[in-house]
Parts: sequence; C-alpha cells; structure tokens
Amino acid sequence: MTDNTGLSHLPVSTRSARRGDNTARQQRILDLLLETGNATIDALAAHFDVSRMTIHRDANALAQQGLVEKLHGGLALRNRTATQKTVSYRTALAREGKQAIIARAISLIRPEQILVLDDSTTVAEMLPLLPALAPLTIITNAMGVIQALAPYPDLRLICLGGDYNRPRNAFFGLICEQAAQGLHANTMFLSTSVIHDGTAFQNNPDIIKIKRILMEICDQTVLLVDSSKFRKGGLYRLAGLDAFDHVLTDAQIRPAIHEKLKTAGISLEICQPDDGP
Repeated sequence: MTDNTGLSHLPVSTRSARRGDNTARQQRILDLLLETGNATIDALAAHFDVSRMTIHRDANALAQQGLVEKLHGGLALRNRTATQKTVSYRTALAREGKQAIIARAISLIRPEQILVLDDSTTVAEMLPLLPALAPLTIITNAMGVIQALAPYPDLRLICLGGDYNRPRNAFFGLICEQAAQGLHANTMFLSTSVIHDGTAFQNNPDIIKIKRILMEICDQTVLLVDSSKFRKGGLYRLAGLDAFDHVLTDAQIRPAIHEKLKTAGISLEICQPDDGP
C-alpha cells in the first residue's frame, strides 16, 4: 500500500535499498569527477540513466559535504585531494582486500627494473613500498608519483610532460604520448574506472590514449582493480582483460562475476589478505 506520496508504506528494506542506491550513485559520480574534473547535469543523467532532478539531488548532497561545486548546468570537483581523503566510497572499499592487491603487485617487482606507474589512486598506494626495492627506474605521467618518490636518490624518475590536467595532477596530450613512445619498460602497473563484461573502461578519452601507449612499451602489464570496480557504467573502452598479463582483485568480488570471467578464459588473480602469523 501507498499514500499520496507513493512512498510511506514501502517496506523498510525497499526504502533502505533506495537510499543505498543513492549513496552508491553519488560515490560513482565522485569517481567520474576524479577522472574528468567536471560534468554536466544532462551528461550525468544520461550516464546513470536517471532523471535530471535525481542528479540535482545528488549534487546538492555532495555540495553539502564540500566535495563538489554546483555550476550552471553542471558540477565540478571542488578539491581532488580532499575528495580522495574524505569521500565515503574510499572508506567503503574493503581495506584489507586492497592492501592484498598492493602486496601482490609489489611482489612482482625486482630491483633494477624499469616500471611504468599510472596516475590512479590505486597505484599510488604502492609508492611507500617502492624505496625498499631500489634501485628502480620509474616512468610516469603523474605528478603525485614524482612528488612522493623525489626524496629517494636510488629511484630514477622519468616524468612524461605534456598538457597538465589539474584535477588529476597528471600530464596528457600529444607531447606526453610522443615522449612515452620513445621509451621501454619492464612492467606497467595501472588501474581503471570500471570493469564490465571482461572489458576495462575509463571515463576520459585522453586517459585512454596515454594508458594504451604506455601498455605498448612494456613487456608486461599488471591491472589492479578492487572488487568495487566490477560494475556497469564504463564509457570509453581501454582493453579487454585478456590484454593484461596479470589482473589482480580482492576476495570480495562476487562469485558470479568471477565464474563468468573464468569461463571466458580471463586469468583473474584473487589476492587474499595476509592474516599474519
């Protein structure tokens, strides 16, 4: 039964589910803004297949948290660093599972190797562990990587310049791409926005271009994707999962998704937390 609003007599579980859907969508809006910096209301409504009014409500909720700024017809990320630190979706991720992914990624590195690191927040969690594996050469388009590793003299750093993207604190564009094409590396560690039906997606075509070029100059590629990335919503195709030498995820991945990928011949490695002695 319902009253005039159509809501008051909904089961509590249904109302809770709807609130959960709103929270999840707001988290995904922030995820997208971390990629693009800004987006229009119309584009977000189309992307998430909801009404413009729904996106306006999401934008109001995020603005009240100080995470976005509402513009005429759109919204923009207010502070990338603050968002990464405070937004609820980051704390909602299974922390132990993500640490297990990072630990497995680090185990693939040997001293004196040449590594490529992308500008993703997942790969950024590897940075504190890299000095112990020096000497290493690091190639990146991410200023955050350079800033974090600059104090360590045994880490040789090669920064790909180009057009600076402030929201991502990284370089993109033709100059960046041409610089990458003249290099070679042993292993690239990267992440992506969404995994859907065995394909990795990003929400920005400029990011796609540099990631693909960097993948091509490496002997092997390692994709780090926690279980929250396995969902719908991808926009630009990066590559099929079979294009990566290692695809690392955590134990929270849904069994149905894991089984589907396994049946498709995708080599997906489930990283288990280290429970210690």
